[in-house]
Amino acid sequence: MIKPWRRTNSSYLVRDPYLTLRADACELPSGKVLDPYYVIESNDWVHTFALGTDGRVLTVTQYRYAAEAVCVELPGGIVDDGEAPLSAAQRELQEETGFRAARWTEIGWTYANPARQTNRVYMYLAEQLDAGGPQALDASEEIEHAFLEPEQIKALIRQGTFAQSMHVATFFLCLDYLASRENS
Repeated sequence: MIKPWRRTNSSYLVRDPYLTLRADACELPSGKVLDPYYVIESNDWVHTFALGTDGRVLTVTQYRYAAEAVCVELPGGIVDDGEAPLSAAQRELQEETGFRAARWTEIGWTYANPARQTNRVYMYLAEQLDAGGPQALDASEEIEHAFLEPEQIKALIRQGTFAQSMHVATFFLCLDYLASRENS
């Protein structure tokens, strides 16, 4: 039976609004000690699969500095301290695209990277979109949005343009949910 590790010590190396990094000393069930074992603490994230009445999916395109790439993704972002994931998904959809949705379904969640990160990614299906309005972007954001056919998104995944792994997971889990809903 797999047993958890035991944290014997912990110290923060970086603690600011953008990154929290700690170094832990961990004792494994075998008695081996890993010191340091680095952990990134992060707020949870949200992704929204916003579905238009015509079956197209609302996407966002933005520059991702660390990857040095322009990426196509689903709308999403960070859950602020004290904010519920659904509220964050609704806020991020409106901020990034100007759209709101009347119907929301939580599809589930995944870990971003449970080996090193503490956060989850909550996935939502948004339906019954309004006509859209102005974006409310942060100073560091330049985001374009577009509605794409699911097959177009699959092609972008194969091309490496829609390449953020957690967005890919959200995309396919939402497609699976929609297919199961149609079949029931």
